[in-house]
Amino acid sequence: MNQEISQTQHDLNAPVRVWGISDVHIDYEENLTALLNLDLHAYQNDALIIAGDATDDMERLAVLLKAMKQRYRWVGFIPGNHELWIARKRNKDANDQAKFATSVDKFNAIRDLCQQLAVFTAPQKVGSQDNSIWLVPLFSWYHSPEENPASLYASKKCEKDRTQEMWSDFFLTQWPDWKGGNTADYFLNLNKPVLSESYDAPVISFSHFLPLQELLMASKEERKHSDLVYKDITPEFNFSRVAGTQIIDQQLRSINSTLHLYGHQHRNRHRKIDGVTYVSHCMGYPKERQRGLVANECTHPKLLWDTQQGFY
Repeated sequence: MNQEISQTQHDLNAPVRVWGISDVHIDYEENLTALLNLDLHAYQNDALIIAGDATDDMERLAVLLKAMKQRYRWVGFIPGNHELWIARKRNKDANDQAKFATSVDKFNAIRDLCQQLAVFTAPQKVGSQDNSIWLVPLFSWYHSPEENPASLYASKKCEKDRTQEMWSDFFLTQWPDWKGGNTADYFLNLNKPVLSESYDAPVISFSHFLPLQELLMASKEERKHSDLVYKDITPEFNFSRVAGTQIIDQQLRSINSTLHLYGHQHRNRHRKIDGVTYVSHCMGYPKERQRGLVANECTHPKLLWDTQQGFY
């Protein structure tokens, strides 16, 4: 691995914290403002990982990443589905189809942008000389049940399943001819070099999409200790069809991840399953916070690990 701890202008024994957040959706000014209001000095020796769905606007994404790099020593980012939209018109401007033939081209441009801004999209070791951790991004997409039995699909009772009509990805992304493959396989295969590495410290992995079907629903314990609203407001939409894939879980376990941060659903979790702690900390949309679907404290990144106490 060639991304070792940077030693420039930092005390090698100073405490280091790792923070995580996803689905910040900065096209909403309220969300962007919350992130720009993060203290400029409080996190200078810390790491922030952002698990996708910031914006489909490349210029706006650059604004966010630059601002986070001003606040955090390390920033990691992986694209979500929103980043890969190329057919959405913003205001009266042309859409991204003039710049990118496919969503894969835009994905590659986002990785290039991250490299220019010193935002990592590959495994990064952070911490102090005496206590460190690997932050490992895993690229992903969702498998449909027709594509792969690893799909997180769960049947749902409704008069008509309108997911295909309602899900924006089906209209706003554009993919190459996979010639028998599929989008999820493409992104999951990009992780192969990462999976073949050996890691000499604990691992926090992160993906945008969900790794397990059982994370789709709140547990009894989560419902018991939460004031959030649990109500299906769109019964004709089956999110599980576009949620993720079990192969993400297979991959994160193959590198012995201790904690996995994911996003996408805008339903936040902190749950340990078979030795792995799964954390979803989505900022979500302002209207979701107003309706009680997402907690207001999710406008601030969540502390995942530090050199003094370990995992949270």
